[in-house]
Amino acid sequence: LFFDLFDTMGTLLAIAHEGGFTRNGELPRLDKAMTADAVGSVAGALFGTSTVTSYIESGAGVGVGARTGLANLVTGGLFLLAPFFTPLVAVIGQGVEGGGNPVTAPALILVGILMAGAVREIDWKDFTEAAPAFLTALLMPLTFNISHGLAAGIVTYAVVKTAAGRSREVHWLIYVLALLFLARYAWLPA
Repeated sequence: LFFDLFDTMGTLLAIAHEGGFTRNGELPRLDKAMTADAVGSVAGALFGTSTVTSYIESGAGVGVGARTGLANLVTGGLFLLAPFFTPLVAVIGQGVEGGGNPVTAPALILVGILMAGAVREIDWKDFTEAAPAFLTALLMPLTFNISHGLAAGIVTYAVVKTAAGRSREVHWLIYVLALLFLARYAWLPA
């Protein structure tokens, strides 16, 4: 649950920023989106399905202009048809059974391109901003987990700002989160 919270938060904020839905760095009605994700996670677990959560791949839709929810309905309809095409997907490359995912590669590449656009907003001249951002961006793909990247970024942000004598710039909640992440990794290794 701890990492689901940060996976969802990171995904929602990244996609909302890309779609222009944020106001002053905040996402209106974030509580409703988080509640929907939490209910989906609990319901998915009750029915024995894979995790029901927000996926960063949704950024592909937002990147090409999806805004109203119609794209979600079309995607849902196509997912209902997907089981009938499983044999075809299995033939492409190694397919689902071979462990490869050649069909999802184009969507992931598009999402990566869209996310790379946010890099221009980082103040690369300020080490206390650049180091946490760099570690966050680096560790997300290396660990295959958004939450691990966010954890590294939050901990690094708190440490670097404090070491630079700029602890007043850090919201108290960042320190709390940094301590929680450190405790999590100390007692529950990844």
